Amino acid sequence: MKVVYASTPEQEDHIGELVQHLLTNILPYYFTDKEIENLENQLSLHTGAVHDTFTDYNGTLKEAFHIISCLQSIIAVIEVTQDEEIKHEHREIFTRNVNMLRDFGFSFPFAIDQFKQKTQNHLVISRYMRPSNQYLV
Repeated sequence: MKVVYASTPEQEDHIGELVQHLLTNILPYYFTDKEIENLENQLSLHTGAVHDTFTDYNGTLKEAFHIISCLQSIIAVIEVTQDEEIKHEHREIFTRNVNMLRDFGFSFPFAIDQFKQKTQNHLVISRYMRPSNQYLV
């Protein structure tokens, strides 16, 4: 008999927040709305349910920690490579975490080289970006 611990609702919420962070704070600077929409539809990201996004996720505590750390690592590598050149270590970390996410049924279809440079236009307008404020002027 094997005892496993279930993930907490807070962990699953945090996974959803990290996926939304990728969708709203990172991807709009590198890809068009159409490309993000295709990714969102392909991976069921719009539903917000962790089990829909990560098809091989069984809801255990260990799996939740792995997914959270993988998403955080990918986000960190993307953000770090904006200020410095992409090194071999960055590629290794990125690839290892993308492969671990694939084990949970999540295919991150982008290569690290696609995140080399943000769009030059600092006034990027995307329906996926978070608004600067909540008020209509």
